[in-house]
Amino acid sequence: MKKMLRTWGLLAFACLWSLTACEEKDSADPAVDLSFTSAEFLLDDLDALSKPHLRDGCDKKQFNIHTVATAQTERHTLAYILPMLQLQATQAGSIRDYAQEHQRTTANPRGSISIIHQEILMKANAERDILLKAYNDNRISFAQLEERLQVLHDRVEAELRNHERKQEHMQVLRSQRSALFQNIESVLDREQLHQWTSWRRSIPS
Repeated sequence: MKKMLRTWGLLAFACLWSLTACEEKDSADPAVDLSFTSAEFLLDDLDALSKPHLRDGCDKKQFNIHTVATAQTERHTLAYILPMLQLQATQAGSIRDYAQEHQRTTANPRGSISIIHQEILMKANAERDILLKAYNDNRISFAQLEERLQVLHDRVEAELRNHERKQEHMQVLRSQRSALFQNIESVLDREQLHQWTSWRRSIPS
């Protein structure tokens, strides 16, 4: 009788331990931000980086650009789609690791693009200063100043978009974006992957 009770006791303990292990496996890892809003989950707005909006550059203001560092449309962010997938802790942890690696591998090309933009702007504003001096010295008319500033504007805008070294960095960013998405897809189950694929098709590539 005692042997039987001991056996039942061991079985009960084993069942309880198994249930506890399952709960621990499925519970959220407190180290993972399940809202996916922390810095490592930010996505660059690749279109804005590729085609920055050139502004000003008139007789009153220097050339400047407006670039959006991260996706501004909520639907285009990982913070929009990842919480909808109801990820398990192990999935969320893997995606966090992929996102952190993505941030590390894209830091240099992002920085290089920023430097290229600033170099182009500095050169453009130096040329603008020369044109303004010519106007202030009465060597060109205001109409000529406006015309030449517009020509300069168009040339600088094209350079911001088509700069050869920048295109190489943009290629790296797009390649790393593709790698990040493929890594995320590798840990999703069939239903999650279906939701993810529908979202991915709805956002800019």
